[in-house]
Formats: sequence, C-alpha cells, structure tokens
Amino acid sequence: MQQKDIQTAIDYKKNVASKFMLVEGAKIKSRLAGEEFCVTRKIDGHMQCLFYQDGQAFMLNANGKQKAEQLKCIDMFAGFMGKAGVKSAVIAAELYLPREEGRPRCGDVPRALADAELKDKLALAPFDIIEIDGAPFEAASYKELHAKLVDLFRLKVTADGKTTYKTSGLCKPVELRTVVSTEEVVAIYQEWVEEQGAEGLVVHCDSGVIAKVKPRHTIDAAVVGYTGSGDGIRDLMVAVALPDNNMQVFAMGSNGLTDEQRCAFAEQLGKMHVESQYILSDSRGVAYQMVRPEIVMEITVLELVARGNDDKIKTNALLQYDEVQGWLMLGMVPGVSALGLTFERVREDKSVNATDVRVSQLTDICPFEENESAAGQLPASTLLLRRVFKKVSGEKVMIHKFLLWKTNKESNPRFPAYIFYHTDYSSSRKEMIKRDMAYSSDEQQVRDIFEAEIASNIKKGWEEIL
Repeated sequence: MQQKDIQTAIDYKKNVASKFMLVEGAKIKSRLAGEEFCVTRKIDGHMQCLFYQDGQAFMLNANGKQKAEQLKCIDMFAGFMGKAGVKSAVIAAELYLPREEGRPRCGDVPRALADAELKDKLALAPFDIIEIDGAPFEAASYKELHAKLVDLFRLKVTADGKTTYKTSGLCKPVELRTVVSTEEVVAIYQEWVEEQGAEGLVVHCDSGVIAKVKPRHTIDAAVVGYTGSGDGIRDLMVAVALPDNNMQVFAMGSNGLTDEQRCAFAEQLGKMHVESQYILSDSRGVAYQMVRPEIVMEITVLELVARGNDDKIKTNALLQYDEVQGWLMLGMVPGVSALGLTFERVREDKSVNATDVRVSQLTDICPFEENESAAGQLPASTLLLRRVFKKVSGEKVMIHKFLLWKTNKESNPRFPAYIFYHTDYSSSRKEMIKRDMAYSSDEQQVRDIFEAEIASNIKKGWEEIL
C-alpha cells in the first residue's frame, strides 16, 4: 500500500459523493429526466476501494484506512482479477453482510469484522471501475461500465460440453436494470424499495445525473434551541429522547416553515430561554439559543447517515435538562446526520418524553455505529488560556478562575474540541465553590465565551493574581 493508494480512496468518495442528487421516491417523475436510466439496488454497507496488484489485493475505506487485511471476499476479488488477466485494478465496492431476512444494514459491517464466524460471510458488491492496468477506466455509459463489471466478476461453469457463467455471492456486482422511462423507474422503486424493503435506488441518467432515490421518513422531535433572523427564527434545533430522558441532538434547519410560523416561533421561543453548557453556532457564527424542551415538531427526512463521506462515525451531542441549571452537556455519542430535512407541523397531541420523541425513531431507520476505540493513548490536552482573579472584603475571600483547553481529542466522538472551565469561589457562601463549563468545536467562539465571562464577573476591586 502506497500513499497514492490512500489518496485515491479518499478522493474517490469525495468526488463521487458530490455528484449524487438526493431524490424522494414519490418525486421520481418530476425530478428525473432522460431517455435511458440505469437503475441499481442501493446496498446499505460501507463503501470501499479494492486495490489489486500482481495477485495481491487489499481494501481501503473512504478515509484511506485499511479495516481488514484478510477477508474471504477480498481473496475472492483477487481471484477474479487474476482469472481475468488483469495486472492491476482499483474497483469501488460496497462491503456488506448479507441477511437471510431483511436488507443489509451498515452497522452489520463492524459487528461482522469483530466476529470470527461472521467475518467470512462479508460480501462485496462492486459498482464502479476506477482504474485497470494503470489507466483510468472510461466508459460511454454506466450500462457499458456495468457490463465490464459483470465480465470481470463471473465464473465459468462447464457441464455437458457447454460453458455458462454465474456470479459469486461474496463478490457480485450490484444488480442493474436498464429502462427507458421514469414510469419504469417508479415500478422498480415500488418492487425493490416498497415491496422488498431495499434502502433505495441509485439511478444513472443518460444526462449524466446520478440520483440516490429513497423514501421519506417521519420523525417526531423536541425543539431544544433556535437562531434568529430579523423578526423570525432562522433555524430550529431538534432532539430525540433516550429511555433515561436524556436528549440527543441530531438536526438543525427550517425548511418547510412559513414566514408566519417563523415569526410565531420567535415570539414563543423567546419566552423559553434557559442556560446551557452546550454551545453550537449556525453557519453565520451565531450561537443557538437553548430553550425549555416543551414543543414537539413532526419532521420528515430523506436520509439519515451514520457515517460521513470521510467514513468517520457521525456523532451527536447528548444533553440533560435540569429545571434549575438548564441544559447540561453529557458528551458526544454516536448518532446520525439528517439529510433532506423538512418541518411539517407542530404536534399539539404529543409531549417531550421518552415515548413520544423516542430515539428508536432514528435507529429503526439507520442504526447508530458503535464507537471505534482510538488506538494507543489519547493525546494530552493543551491549556490555551488561564486567568485567575482575587478579591478580599474583610474576612471574605473571593476567587474566579477561568481556563480554556484544547482537548486534541476531537477525532474521538467522546470528546469536544474545546472546553471552557470557570471556578467561582467565595468563602462566605454556603456553597463555597461553583463550577461552570462550556463546550464548542469552534476556537473563536470559545475564546469569545472566555472573554465574555471575564467581563461579566470581573468588575472594580478585583486583582489578577495569575
């Protein structure tokens, strides 16, 4: 494995992901156009790049990392390349665990990799040819490319003097149907997705458009924060509840809301502000204002993803609501990112509890990935800022200590990138020591918090001692 191989795997996922158009199954006719459509069944697994060179094969994920060295399906892939007379190749494929019942799930893959018996049942579904014999593979259409895949990954079977071909279950190209109308694409969607439960379709149009077609899912979620814009809200932050009533934030947006609703929400939520250890900014750098969890919204999503284009596990903030302290940050946990989010309506008939806004609404659609243990010891945190102030009034001694840390552990989903820590000591107070923390992924934001807290707490008569 060379550095160029790693870069090839990283670049491929980035380049391919940018070409996909997300289409709702109910809108196939209005969103797709053309005279010929190559339709493949979407497999819910882990995208991999398979590399073959002179009889040896290995695979890299979208982050350029090698997850497994010896798998039966990789050996089979190498065997196919050798039989086809290929000297070198780079093939994109989906790594998945076939199921006897129901469709494969992306969460099956890490589970199978850790299980000696399941590991040999993992399969590959090649869907693209990146290079063959050192040259980029070029095809006039996806139909032509798929025909080449079928030619590479089929076994010759001779019986009674006749030669036929079959494909292997552990290394078999994605299923393809070529049709000439959107009505036929709809029929395939109804058969594969609605009747057989497939995750979705991938449709290659003759115009060059590649569409990922999936059903829309409905979720009831709690509104826990918002950002404003003019007289109305700009975005809402929503979360679902775990069985212990802690809340997992998973989406932000406002698509589907009318101007009237935005203004009404601004007035309603403006009366529900609470304190929060969790701090997140929108694309403008404006922090979300956290609110009491009282409003339930019905939202719809086209897709929930548990891994990003870089193959890293998606993480969500896990929060606890306290009537006195507001939102407390419990950490970052494996979760999902929502695509194609639309706000439909307020659910007046539902309340924020572990049943009405349950987390299983997400996991039933897209199971969360398991935490990947970081190799070796975690890096030490770096202290960026430290300021300590003291004030004495008679026998009363007061101290404020402000710290700002860069954790250097943000690649691990259990840790934030930056932590602000404030200790407030007063010798005459019943609770002599009070502590406050804030977390952020943005350095400038957490530095602004640091300076704002000093300005709010340090007035005349305080002496900086450290």
